[in-house]
Parts: sequence; structure tokens; C-alpha cells
Amino acid sequence: MKRFTCSAACQRRFGFTLVELLVVIAIIGVLVALLLPAVQAAREAARRMQCSNNLKQIALASHNFHDTNLFLPPAFLGDNSDTPNGWATWGAIVLPFAEGNNQYNLWNIKYRVADQTPQAYQSKIKMYYCPSRLPHVPSVSDFANPGGSLTDYACSFGTAADYTASNGAMIPNMPDVGVEASTGRDYLVSWRGQLNLASITDGTSNTSFYGEKHIRPASLRGKNEDRSVFSGVRNTHRRMMGTAANGDVRPLLPPTANTAVANSSFGSSHPGICLFAFCDGSVRALQLQTDLTTLSRVVQRADGEVISGL
Repeated sequence: MKRFTCSAACQRRFGFTLVELLVVIAIIGVLVALLLPAVQAAREAARRMQCSNNLKQIALASHNFHDTNLFLPPAFLGDNSDTPNGWATWGAIVLPFAEGNNQYNLWNIKYRVADQTPQAYQSKIKMYYCPSRLPHVPSVSDFANPGGSLTDYACSFGTAADYTASNGAMIPNMPDVGVEASTGRDYLVSWRGQLNLASITDGTSNTSFYGEKHIRPASLRGKNEDRSVFSGVRNTHRRMMGTAANGDVRPLLPPTANTAVANSSFGSSHPGICLFAFCDGSVRALQLQTDLTTLSRVVQRADGEVISGL
């Protein structure tokens, strides 16, 4: 029988050489480098869409509140002090109009926040969380220890913090306060909002309602202006923008900003833009470089000026 003998070519070892492996690894590395930014961009687009949806829900809840009560939700109830143990803010007031009835039913809104059951103020509210930011934690140095749940959104207060004379779409109301004879505890006798949609004479599509709030890096999470949405610390739930009568300027800020009035300014973790809900219920992105004149006109409800920079 004739024996088969392999030639040198036949005896060649099957497999990859080191050079071939290195070439393959290099190609894979190039492909990953090309695909990674696209994956990251897709993820950010999804986060931005969720953030936009959150603002939409808050705006629609405020419209539903208006339809029921014939006035807009107040930014907060009570005086202009920064006492953490304050009365209800918009964060509690709009809950039953955004499918938050179960949490709202834990509140007795005629009492201050520290008088509520912890579950009422500690339960996290999904529509108040921007997915491009760090997860929420309970607030610290607030009305209770541990404190309450947070918000990445703030109501549009105007160009300055002028209390009930503020020029934005969301301003506070000073309620009628009494004292209980049996406990000596103060309580709300009655309250209502100052404004309705007819007060937005500049047009609901031209006037900001809510927006993403800037939070200084050292305040993330749960400290200072990042305390609970239910806190009486005013910069936790309101923001201003544009140029104030006293000369203070508040542009839209990137995440790293730490300017003098950064704790009361709007800003975003989304690259290059800041999302706003407008008084007509629409949600739009404003570029961070939007000029101060335009921001001043957008944030005021009745300045009579034409907006051309959007």
C-alpha cells in the first residue's frame, strides 16, 4: 500500500500568527473607538428624551391643576424666608395631577413639611429626576434627618427673587395662617395662587414654566440648593435667569459652573443645552449660549417684548 506523505505546505501549522492576531486586535480597537461615541450619543439622546418627558409631565400636571382650581400652582406657600421647615411647594401641590395621588394623600397640606409622615416627603418621584445626573439621595441639613427627596427641575421665577412681586410664571403666595388652640401649632387656614394662564400676556408659548436647575458640583447630591423639593429653602425649587433690575446676571450654566449666583440659575447636564417646559405645555431646548436679553424675555410673563433669539 502506498503511504501518503505530506508536503511542507501540508505540514504548515493551522492558526494565526502573532502578527495576524495583532492586526485583528487593532481592527477591533478601531471599530470600538468608532462605535463608542455613537453608543454614548444614543444613550444621551435617550436620557435627554426622558428628561424632556419629565418636564412635559410636570407642565401638564400644572395645567390640570389650573383647570381644576382656575389658578396656576404657586411656586411655594409661605413667606420669603429660607427656613427649611416651610409650607408646601409646587413639588407637593402638583402631585395629585400627575398620578401622584398615593403620595399626596399622605400629606396634610395645611401643616409644615416636618409635620408630615416621612413616607410623604422621602419617597422618590421619578418625574423629578433627570437620568443624566447622579442618583437622588435624601437631603441633608434640611427640615428632617434624613431629609426628603430631591428634584432636578425648578419653577421659572423670573429675572429675580422678588417674592410675590416676581415677574415669572411661577410665583409664591402668602397664605392665611392660624394657630391651633389645642396644640399651639400653626396651620394654613386658606391659600390660592396669584396667577392664571390669562396672566401670561406675553403668550404661553413664549414664557418658561419649569426648567432644569443648575446645581453647583459641591452641592450634589442633597446639599444646599440641592436639598429636598419639599424644603422651605427657596433655591431648592425655584430658579431665575436673564438680567435682574439690580444688575445680577444669570446665564444658562454648564454642570461645572460655580459663579456667584449659580445656586439660583438654570443649567443642565445635557451637553450644550438646557431643557425648559413652556407655559403652553411644550418642551424646548435652549442653547447654553442663549443671550441674556432673550433669557430675560423668555422668563418674564408680561414684559411686552418680542422674542427673536429662539
